[in-house]
Amino acid sequence: MKIISLFNNKGGVGKSTLSYHLGCALAELGKRVLFVDLDPQCNLTINSMFEEELEDIWAKEEPYMEDFSSARANFGDEILESPRSVHFLLKPVQDGQNDIDNLPPAKELRENLWILPGRLSLYQFEATISDRWNRLYEGDPLSIRTITAFRTLCQEYGDKYNCDYVIVDTSSSLGVMNKTIISTVDGFFVPTLPDMFSLYGIKNIGSSLSGRSSLIRLKNLLERIR
Repeated sequence: MKIISLFNNKGGVGKSTLSYHLGCALAELGKRVLFVDLDPQCNLTINSMFEEELEDIWAKEEPYMEDFSSARANFGDEILESPRSVHFLLKPVQDGQNDIDNLPPAKELRENLWILPGRLSLYQFEATISDRWNRLYEGDPLSIRTITAFRTLCQEYGDKYNCDYVIVDTSSSLGVMNKTIISTVDGFFVPTLPDMFSLYGIKNIGSSLSGRSSLIRLKNLLERIR
């Protein structure tokens, strides 16, 4: 299984659209593919699902997004029987709670193709990563769980559905969340347009990652954890 992402620091280059069509094409070729929408704008999810269905998922999750442990105590685990958004799945880590034991099903889009839907509130997870980053190299267990949460989520669901590819969609930001994502996937593509703005986006990615020696240490740490 390969976990890949499509990323460019330049918006409007077709990342989400290309992710969608790449996944559909691979599924038609008989490959088992999982979409993971880690873009708070949820463009890949909106392209993939009916609006009413997505809003129903978000509405049912709302009490859990305010206080996951309290909502789980009040409403139980029935919500885990249907597809849930990526932020819902990451919320226990964000709140410092135990992981969900029984993974909810991914949303099946068609034969060989599933999605973990995005959620507009996912931007909140960026502050969590920033807050815990410095404690990562001290061996703090919660910080390690937080920084590796994206990779863990992709790996667990990819294994659950015996996927050949996990395709991760991101925003165009070069914030700490996206740096973590593209540093923990197996590889990423950089969609571009034939203009200087797209080329500047590529340069920004290179200079940002090369200037972050901590991301190299993160890769080494992940190899030890795996």
